[in-house]
Amino acid sequence: MGRHRALLIGASDYEMRGVQPLPFIPGDLRRLGSVLESRGFQDVQVLSARADGKQISANYVNARVIGFLRRARRGDTLLILLSGHGVHARGRDFLVPEDIDEDMHPFESGCVAIDWRRHLDETLAEHVVILIDACREGIHQDSMGVAGVREWGKQEIGAALRRKVAYVYACSPAQLALFVRAHEAVPPGADHGTRPGESFSLFSRSVSDVVARLPGTEAPALDEFMEAVQDRVTELHRAYRKKGRPQILRLVTDIPSDNFFFLPRAGQSAPSASPPVSPAAPLPAPPHDASAMGLGTTSTRTPGPPPLVHPDPPPKATRSRASTPTTSRRAPSPAATPDRRRPSWIRRGIVAATVLAVVTGGLVGVRQWTRTQYYVGVVGSHVAVYQGLSQKLGWIRLSDVQEDHPEIELKYLPGYLRNQIKETIAVDNVGQARTRVRELAVQASACKKDAARREFKAGSGTTPPSLTTEEQQLIPLCEGS
Repeated sequence: MGRHRALLIGASDYEMRGVQPLPFIPGDLRRLGSVLESRGFQDVQVLSARADGKQISANYVNARVIGFLRRARRGDTLLILLSGHGVHARGRDFLVPEDIDEDMHPFESGCVAIDWRRHLDETLAEHVVILIDACREGIHQDSMGVAGVREWGKQEIGAALRRKVAYVYACSPAQLALFVRAHEAVPPGADHGTRPGESFSLFSRSVSDVVARLPGTEAPALDEFMEAVQDRVTELHRAYRKKGRPQILRLVTDIPSDNFFFLPRAGQSAPSASPPVSPAAPLPAPPHDASAMGLGTTSTRTPGPPPLVHPDPPPKATRSRASTPTTSRRAPSPAATPDRRRPSWIRRGIVAATVLAVVTGGLVGVRQWTRTQYYVGVVGSHVAVYQGLSQKLGWIRLSDVQEDHPEIELKYLPGYLRNQIKETIAVDNVGQARTRVRELAVQASACKKDAARREFKAGSGTTPPSLTTEEQQLIPLCEGS
């Protein structure tokens, strides 16, 4: 049987002018390392500080990752986490090492390219999952900056890797990976499984909490795992009243993520090959008042983690799978931040509970309960709000159209939104459904006007449609723009 092994690397002690230190990262890594060992990982390496006192350099990171991949045995499952500042330049993604120098030009030449293609191709490991808690949308240092920044995840995975490699980013294009500062707190009386004075990355903490919360008999597929992590990220985002939309996880892989398993079932553990990992203690506040893990950005447990399904519907992690390397494209616009779809084991539970209710309480009780449920779906070629459940109970439909919106045509929505609506977007009440419909309406209107403006011909005697400020912000998501 192959082993489960983890390599957690964090760059936090930056000294370069304009690059803020990230002192919470060592605690994040210790916490995650401890959770993984408890889950059954046989080898967990936590590298957030060097014994010789030297900084986490580009050479050090590359050597550790390459050696980790080379030492894998046939059938091993590898988990690699990279945490720190990140930049994107010329279509490639980079982790910023601690020893980066301000005179380095181009800046990314002194960074760690997140691209170990050849070594991934040669490793004997069966599965490799690389978590990247470093989504940052570029930097600007005085007169020097990293240009051409558009999005993360341009890795070419390669035909030989289609059965074993996945990259999971902490956020989507144009978003920042946020963290909680030590002085931030949840509302009085609220309990979200965190303690006062803690500082942590939303993504890394959420990964730890989800792994710790999984039942011993559960080993969810990658897509279910991402949905649960997305739920937790969104809960923490709202609990700490972060500004803007919650960051959206992003997956880059060439294989179906619903058939990609990388976590052991509890109880599969063997004697650990790594030294014990101590639980993380509360960390001091970062020296800068910044909650985004970006360079030069100044924007505005350990009790057990709470349940992974929350009253507020969080957005769903983006997924990408195809026969060639692909990435999901999503920006933090209202229409691009859909509500979560419940993880499949929860959906199965809902159906099972419905069946049980039929047997014990009859169809009348089931029908009354389903009338309290809502989702956004499709009628023909446009959007509608449904009351009930999207599933069927045998031949019995459990939903009806509550509000029809023929003005929101699917053809004018980006492809990823069309797919999500066809799969249905779950919401908790009709008010949330109407909010989502309004957001979809703005996106559809923006794309429809954009298409008309691109087809507009000067001198035709007509006037191109004008765009509102909100619609202008959504144009980059339209297909063909």
